[in-house]
Amino acid sequence: MIAEPLFHLILIFSVLLPLVSLTVLALLGVAEKEVDYWQLEHARLRLEKELQESKYMQLHQQIRPHFFFNALNAFLSLARLGKNEEMIRGMEHFALFLRDSYETKQPLIPFKQEWAHTSNYLAVQQLRFGSRLSVSVQMDPDGERALIPSYTLQTLVENAFKHGLEKKAGEKCLAIDFRRQGNWVYLRVCDNGNEGKELSIANGGVGLDNLRKRFALLFDLPTQLVLQKDDRGWTEALVVWPYVPGDEG
Repeated sequence: MIAEPLFHLILIFSVLLPLVSLTVLALLGVAEKEVDYWQLEHARLRLEKELQESKYMQLHQQIRPHFFFNALNAFLSLARLGKNEEMIRGMEHFALFLRDSYETKQPLIPFKQEWAHTSNYLAVQQLRFGSRLSVSVQMDPDGERALIPSYTLQTLVENAFKHGLEKKAGEKCLAIDFRRQGNWVYLRVCDNGNEGKELSIANGGVGLDNLRKRFALLFDLPTQLVLQKDDRGWTEALVVWPYVPGDEG
């Protein structure tokens, strides 16, 4: 006969073993579901990121053609006037811009690099308008590393020419102000192209709508892009976004 203590032990073991097995199986099932959930969540986030990048590239491609057409028209005008040296300088700036355009793959770049793109654009416009175009630039060295969606500044400057400065007779004034204040970055692009006139929907155009969408895709915190009149009656494009530092280089 089996001793009573051993019998009780066998009885307890026979009762507990199925319960333990069921518990382990249940835990394994929960763990497996948890793994499946995180795998699905990871796949969802990856697809969402790819979709955002795809949207960004589409918006990015919509912005660039205006500068290309304007630059080519500028070179044709200089060629017709026989200003070959000016045309060559303009084409050099245009070539530098194209090189940087196709080498730049990141959706976010340091502002210092963005300014290099825009300065080439402005060099072409300066050749077109000569002394009639006045450009003033104020930059905060503390914010040069701030990341900005590529071609933001160039788009704002191009918008100022397209909707104001191109049509203005007499002196054409453009002012760029860039500064960092704490955890935020402020960029202002002002022009006197429509001085004394009311703002219209046309002053914004597709370019500014695309910029708003790009900022929304690339930053988690709120961003702002508004078109307004400053104290002088000039058209002012104001952009505000969170400060994210880029590489030192």
